[in-house]
Amino acid sequence: MSRTKHPAPPKVSLLPLEHPSRLADLAYASLKETILNTDYTSEARLDERELARNMNISRTPLRDAINRLVSEGFLRVEPRKGVFVIRRTRQEIIEILYVRAALEGMAAKLAVRHIADADIDAMKAMFEGFTERNVVGRMDDYSNANVIFHEFVLKLSRNQRLQETAARIYDHMRMVRMLTIRLGNRARNALSEHLELIAAFEKRDAELAGRLMQAHIEGLAKYVEENRGLFPWGPLA
Repeated sequence: MSRTKHPAPPKVSLLPLEHPSRLADLAYASLKETILNTDYTSEARLDERELARNMNISRTPLRDAINRLVSEGFLRVEPRKGVFVIRRTRQEIIEILYVRAALEGMAAKLAVRHIADADIDAMKAMFEGFTERNVVGRMDDYSNANVIFHEFVLKLSRNQRLQETAARIYDHMRMVRMLTIRLGNRARNALSEHLELIAAFEKRDAELAGRLMQAHIEGLAKYVEENRGLFPWGPLA
């Protein structure tokens, strides 16, 4: 009987931890940050012994950290096989994007109630220097500006529940964000859409800002749906 072979996992590199009182919390934060900032296009297997050695901790706090990440949907444990980073399916990514679109569309509408001229200036500064010609060559900078912009709008909504829900979704999206922003003309299109959003905020048009934000994120979901061959995480379920 042939055994299923998993692709060679990317190397997980973690900074050694010191010896504070809450090792499990720091192990959790360190491991989660590594997972979120690594483009896992295959389900990587993690070596508990290697992780514990790299972080300079025992396996007890490491297992506590792993259990938390299992409960949050980032890892899974298979008896006698090991710990694996969960790779989101295309269908899951699409569903998350539609949820994001609804949440952030509402956040944009609510933000108009509270937005000040200084906030508009801050938004413009986030994308200052980016053009349709240079945005592809400055992808890392643009990706960071994109995240800051969306988080800024959520904060301006002043709705704590909405922000908490969006934050949980964002964690799962970070695992594929760098891949999706590079696809096709997404970066150029997104830049144009962000500038249109800022103009709507400047007009204090809540309905327009909400519609534009929702359409902005739904556009990525539709792009993922329509371009099956461009994505490494498999066909739609």
